[in-house]
Parts: sequence; structure tokens; C-alpha cells
Amino acid sequence: MRSMDIRLLLAGAALLSISAGLTTQVWADWSRQPTRLAAEHYAFAATTRVALPLLVGPQDVAVAKEYGRWGGPAEEPPPPDITGRWMGIWSGYGVMARRTSTARAEFMQAGRWGWGKIALADTLAADVPVIVSYRGALGVPVVFDVFQTAVVVKHEAGGRHLTAVFKIDGDQLVGMLRGYGTLIVLARQR
Repeated sequence: MRSMDIRLLLAGAALLSISAGLTTQVWADWSRQPTRLAAEHYAFAATTRVALPLLVGPQDVAVAKEYGRWGGPAEEPPPPDITGRWMGIWSGYGVMARRTSTARAEFMQAGRWGWGKIALADTLAADVPVIVSYRGALGVPVVFDVFQTAVVVKHEAGGRHLTAVFKIDGDQLVGMLRGYGTLIVLARQR
């Protein structure tokens, strides 16, 4: 029995010494090769852009003219301006019943993008994002992207904290908090 333990111990030591020697040899081979780290490959890939030319020939122009789709480069109208103070209401699920209270927002816009704050009152017992309850009357700092008929509003640290999508209807914004059953209706204050 005692000799069996010694044999196992010697076999284990032999395997360990062989694998250690092999590891050192493999490491020496790898260190001599001119390889690059994955971070260097990522930096190269992130900074290298390949732009392929658009191949639009005379036949494509003829087809576009035939179908009335040719008028030069398409020009988008400017997005609606939502800069200003907005007041309204929010409605969402509470602990026992649907809740309704006041909502306010203040937006600053520069072109298609902007920033501001949204504050929903009385949200401690409501089904809203945690950041809305924590910030309370101070309001949640947000950034937004304005389209012709909609506004996508996200928390300044990312959409995982808060995302709301509003439909633009003149001087009124109607929207919902993404992932929650909370409706928000805001009207511009003049």
C-alpha cells in the first residue's frame, strides 16, 4: 500500500515536470513570434474605415427618372423644435391602482439632438424606472433625438436607466416609458 502511494506521487511529479517544461518551451516559441495583442487588432479595426463607392450608372438614373424618384440628393426638412418648458400629466400603475400626477420637462435642442430634464411627481409607489423615483422633483437628466414625428428620450448615462418615446403633435408630446405601462402627456408652456 505504501509503495503504491510512492508510485503515484512519482508519476504525478513526472507529469508535472514534463508539462512545466513543455509550457516553458511553448511560451518561448510564442514570445519569439511577431504577434499582436487583441487590443491592437481591435484598435486597428475600430479606426480603419472602408468606404466602397456607390455604383450608380446611367441605367440607374434612367430607371429613377422613369419612376419619378430622381431629383438630386434628397433633402430632409429640419426637425421640429421642442426647446422649452413642458407641463402635463403622467399615468401609470401604482401599488394598488392606477396613479396619475403631474409631469414636467425642460428641453434644449441643437439641431436634431438635445438635452434636458424630465420630472414625474409622486412616483414612490409607482411602476416607473428607479432613477425617476430617486431623482424626484430634481428631474432625470436626459438626452434626446428628434425626428419629424417622434422624439426618443434617454437617460444621459444610457437607455438602460430610462427610455421614453414621444409622438410630436404640434405643441403636445404624447409618449410612454419603454418597458413600463406609464403614459406621459406634455404640453408646451408659452
